Amino acid sequence: MECEERLKEQCFGKYEGTPRDGAEFAVAKTYFINSYEDGESMLRLAQRIYNLLDELKNDERTFLLVAHNGISRVIQSYFYDMTNEEYAKFGVGNCEILRFEYR
Repeated sequence: MECEERLKEQCFGKYEGTPRDGAEFAVAKTYFINSYEDGESMLRLAQRIYNLLDELKNDERTFLLVAHNGISRVIQSYFYDMTNEEYAKFGVGNCEILRFEYR
């Protein structure tokens, strides 16, 4: 088992440690370049996850990635086209397992 640093949670800057189900955050997370004042933008998050997935693509092994909802959202967007609204609303259930295959 390996710990992959690129699967760490997104840093939400000023929203870190606060509930992220409010109206202000719902709007803020639709701006993919927004770094939440010293956090990590959705674009930078996607870049690091996409880089990892690109590396795994050339490996013939099967991988089990364990991550929280935000990372799962990025992985979903790597394999399937999503609108901004679909991306912002996407979520996985607690302990839900998703399977992805490279084409």
